[in-house]
Amino acid sequence: MRTVVLYLFFSVIFSMTAQAQYLQLSETSGEIGVFQGTASYRGDIAPGNYKWNPSYGGFYKKLVNDYIGIRLSYENITLEGNDNSSFDMYAMQRKFDFYRNFEEISLTTELYFLKFIDGNKHFRFSPYLSFGAGAIKSKTSKSDMNESGFPNTQDTITIVYPFNFGFKYNVIGPFNVFAEATYRFTNSDNMDHLSDEGRTGYNSIPFYQGSASGKDQYFSFKVGLSYNLLKIYGPDKQFNEKKKSIFGAEESSDKTSTKKSFFKFFKRN
Repeated sequence: MRTVVLYLFFSVIFSMTAQAQYLQLSETSGEIGVFQGTASYRGDIAPGNYKWNPSYGGFYKKLVNDYIGIRLSYENITLEGNDNSSFDMYAMQRKFDFYRNFEEISLTTELYFLKFIDGNKHFRFSPYLSFGAGAIKSKTSKSDMNESGFPNTQDTITIVYPFNFGFKYNVIGPFNVFAEATYRFTNSDNMDHLSDEGRTGYNSIPFYQGSASGKDQYFSFKVGLSYNLLKIYGPDKQFNEKKKSIFGAEESSDKTSTKKSFFKFFKRN
């Protein structure tokens, strides 16, 4: 699946680059990107011990101006926890664990700290901060906790509130590299199959309680590659030929100069 996504991503990029290489009057109107990283969760199982698993995804971003963008993201995340890896004696005795794969979709507002313009060496780097809301859905569920008499949970949708901090650097032309960290708060305390109210263990005896940590949370770190989408205003033509007016006289160069100045206003330096 990841191979297909990457192939389509680069195919779109190269086709758009070939079409835009002769067009000079343009500015960045949006951005698409892909990324890969690692994710972990913070909840009731194995408190204080974080298990890391691969994550990957992509996004589309619409720029409002040079400092603000609206971003739609998709991320495939695997979360895992095991009490046997905890240093907490209560958790080690409890011996609960879980392993779940999720798909997350989120809509966030992205804020740049610095002005960012691709192809400009003075504005090619900026940290950014984003926040918003989304939903995460359980794709698969595999857990040894069934030995404790607790059934697996699938197709559960949870509301999430992501906060993201990252850095972006323009490598060449419209191509960027970036790194970011995303922390999510959720409205669920059962992503790990264990709420603060607790649940029974093997053969319903004894009763085990969660860590009283509140709602489950998770976070991810990733690096990726993005491509700036260009908004084209038209080819940068040289108006060398003089036009004639309806009266047969040649128009002055002032009109041509005014037209050039109008287009130059939109051109990003």
